[in-house]
Amino acid sequence: MRRALGRAFMAVGEPVPDCIDISGWSEAELDSFVCGPGDALLLWGPAATEAWNIRIRTFRAHHPDLPTLVRIPKGDSAIGEAMLREGFHETYVTAAQAPEALRRGRARLMGPRGQAQSSSGLARGEDPYRFDGLFQNLYDWIYVVGISEQGEMTFETVNPPLHASGSFLNPDFAGRSPESCLTSSSATQLIAHFQRVLQGGTPLQFEEEHPIAREVRTFQTILTPVRNKWGRIHRIAGISRDITALKVAQAELRASEERLNHALDGTQQGLWDLDLETGNIYRSPRWFGMLGYEPGAIASTLQAGFDLIHPEDRLQTEAALNAHLEGRLPGLQVEYRLRTQSGDWLWVFDAGKVVAWRSDGQPARMAGMCTDITDRRRAEESLRALVGGVVHEIRNPVYGISINLDALEATFGEEPRYRPFLSALRESSDRIQGLMNDLRDYGEPRTLNPEPCRVRSLLEDALRSCETLQVSRACKVRLALEDEALVLPLNARRMHQVFRNLIENALHHSPSNGTVSVRGRHLRDEGHDWWTFSVEDEGSGFDPESLARAFEPFFTRRKGGTGLGLSIVKRVVEEHGGTVAVENASGGGARVTLRLPAPRRRMELIGEPRG
Repeated sequence: MRRALGRAFMAVGEPVPDCIDISGWSEAELDSFVCGPGDALLLWGPAATEAWNIRIRTFRAHHPDLPTLVRIPKGDSAIGEAMLREGFHETYVTAAQAPEALRRGRARLMGPRGQAQSSSGLARGEDPYRFDGLFQNLYDWIYVVGISEQGEMTFETVNPPLHASGSFLNPDFAGRSPESCLTSSSATQLIAHFQRVLQGGTPLQFEEEHPIAREVRTFQTILTPVRNKWGRIHRIAGISRDITALKVAQAELRASEERLNHALDGTQQGLWDLDLETGNIYRSPRWFGMLGYEPGAIASTLQAGFDLIHPEDRLQTEAALNAHLEGRLPGLQVEYRLRTQSGDWLWVFDAGKVVAWRSDGQPARMAGMCTDITDRRRAEESLRALVGGVVHEIRNPVYGISINLDALEATFGEEPRYRPFLSALRESSDRIQGLMNDLRDYGEPRTLNPEPCRVRSLLEDALRSCETLQVSRACKVRLALEDEALVLPLNARRMHQVFRNLIENALHHSPSNGTVSVRGRHLRDEGHDWWTFSVEDEGSGFDPESLARAFEPFFTRRKGGTGLGLSIVKRVVEEHGGTVAVENASGGGARVTLRLPAPRRRMELIGEPRG
């Protein structure tokens, strides 16, 4: 057959290629063979055994540029198709057909311009690195270690990440053993891991430290065994990532969390994080500890938390949360009671804010903090009880004094010698009664429970309460509302007190025949909707000290005043989620402006006809 092939090639004037017999070659010989440009692998019969097929496939995998031909029996096209599917380039039947089959096989390896192509698609002689930089490895060292039949290890290739710092693994390690190019400690560690992969035959993932440029750095590595056709692990592919910065960040995060937990333990505060899309909520261990529960003892849902709120506080808590979620308030700030594991009630101040939004603009995540204010609330309740007791004890004798004063005025009020004394007694009696009323209002509980209220009706009621003072001061009160039918969620009684206090203060500081202006208008500020109400007089305005101390309890410049009026206004307005500000008007006089959150949807009183 060899002679027949030789005569066939000589007949067409071509050199006779080497007919290579690899049936007895070892794996190392298959790997190390170097073929010449004119060589070809010609098989003069189909492979007889599967072992022979394996050797052929291995040989062709190592030498993809070598044309491979196989002789098939005449008329057996099925074998020929099977051989082509196996990857042979051409088949032939007789020796005379071999030269033409070889020509066609070599043509299959040629590119469109006649340049030989390797299995990677690069033309023979083409720069294999001309695509460097197109697909940069940004983070990982990717390397391959070859394992010989004798167990010797050699780096075959090393691809470092972009802008790699230090010299953990370098491309020039290729062809060298780990011991010859790594530090002793690093080589020992890596070789031990390579041995584990060889013994276990499965991928291995681990973290370890290596000294790099006088600095110890941490790497996360995955080693994957690669088997040849005989099932032997002849390579190990490795991917290593420098995670030093990640480990440092994780350590700093743990330290930060520990500091935060220590701080929260000392301040009686618990964190919560609400996923508004799923309704699930995270509560910190300190939150559970404040209520006497073990972490996780309460379901991680918003509803489970609401079930613990005191029935008298639940409505205002839900209203405050909805006001923030609807964009009417910039944040959540509310005080309420929670039932503890022992059945007692714990007062908390809850403050939170939306911290993430969905693509459609709706809130997606909210986080906040609960603070235990039970001691403060108990102190306030004790003070309120004391004030209530004092008011009660003083009101009875003052009531008796007032009745007797009425009798004295009826009997001696017209006599000039008694009139100054009776006037002084009446003023003192009225002042004591006013102080008792203000103390009672200031000491009221903070529970709000708002309901829909028509604002104009509240203002008109407050004006009627001030009619006597208005007549005595000979002043006018002008009321102007942007929306005459405005309805807001308010505590009517307490907001009546707010408007009455503001109008009374303005009347007291207005000159005779002056005008007090009460205005209400809609305002949008920093993405939130508000209703603002201003009360302005034509008096002398605030002096600098009064501006700074306007809301301070018991501070007043007005003779006979208690100094609690604006303090009560500030507290009630803030309980409604609003703010209060004082200033001097540009044209003279003082102006007090309060802002209340506007509902996203227009409110109407039940049973009223629509306009």
